[in-house]
Amino acid sequence: MMALQFLRRRPSLAEAVVGEGPLGELPRVLSRMTGTIPLPVAEVVVAGFLIRQGIGVWKDLQEFGPGPARSRWVLVSVGTRLGQDLGILTALFVLLWGAHYARPDLPARMGLVEAGAVDVMELERLSALAVAEANRWYLELHGTPDAGVPTPPPSAAQLRTELERGWEVVTHRWALPQRSALDHGPSKSFVVGSVLRRFGVAGMYFPFTGESLVLPGLPGSDLARTKAHEMAHQRGWARESDANALAFLVARESTHPGVRYSAALFLQGQLLTALAGSDLDLARTVASRRLPGVRRDLAARALFWEVAQGWTVRVGRTLNNTMLRAHGIPEGVASYQGSVGILVALARAEGTGVLFSDPASQGPPMDLTGASGGS
Repeated sequence: MMALQFLRRRPSLAEAVVGEGPLGELPRVLSRMTGTIPLPVAEVVVAGFLIRQGIGVWKDLQEFGPGPARSRWVLVSVGTRLGQDLGILTALFVLLWGAHYARPDLPARMGLVEAGAVDVMELERLSALAVAEANRWYLELHGTPDAGVPTPPPSAAQLRTELERGWEVVTHRWALPQRSALDHGPSKSFVVGSVLRRFGVAGMYFPFTGESLVLPGLPGSDLARTKAHEMAHQRGWARESDANALAFLVARESTHPGVRYSAALFLQGQLLTALAGSDLDLARTVASRRLPGVRRDLAARALFWEVAQGWTVRVGRTLNNTMLRAHGIPEGVASYQGSVGILVALARAEGTGVLFSDPASQGPPMDLTGASGGS
């Protein structure tokens, strides 16, 4: 952890060691190796760890035998073994993943000026454009304002092709590290997805195997964006705000209307959440412009996540929050919403056409006169 603290104060050194150096290539090598195996190797690793601990406890019970000191010695042995294993795993985790948090973030890579506070008028305008964008791509995909059923996902092969191409375009357009454009191992579905769903986990990057993993059965309208997010982590983009922003930009480059729709649906959700924080009634007014089919997809999403309630989702959120803060992200899980600031800054710098395909949104950068968010 001391090495991680050292690198955090030297982002350029972290980039040279972890990003462009051999340590940065290791996750890709792992992902290519494990990608040849159809099942998630990550779950095998976790199962192996748990089995090892269980066998160790059983052996300890047999070795120490009955007696008044048995419990104490068993606890010492279990604690020692668990501590040793966790120490090794923690060191590997920092090496394979944690050190990426010390690298320059996406706004620094793009040369963006921090968006800062975004005023209500700007949020309303962008939210309205995002709602119109999702409506547009829903109509392009289905040919009707309401298909009568939730939107299905593209095929796995088609989705991978579209997203890989998107990574190439985004990498070259914004001069991102070249490794972001390189092919990695394919995304996989969890075997124990029904369990993780209760913890509110839609996807995960497992650094020990280089795998990007998503829940099976995710709503079709969410799948493309979720896969792109985990692919961002797979490519070394550690911060959730960066991964969210890149997932949107990558999915937006697709020629498939379903992938574009997934990107637009995500963006409108982020912007409307930010708008609701300032003016809930205004956010509801903008959201009311959604097509019936878009509302159907959002209802299907809510139904899918109904099982993520109670103590399980609180545990999942707490663990994720703790991990993020331990790696220098003080806002914890709130950092997922940080992609709003990145995308708003991008729209200010390059014009809203960088986010939306509607002809009305094309043109020069936004006029920031009187906007409190300008800096």
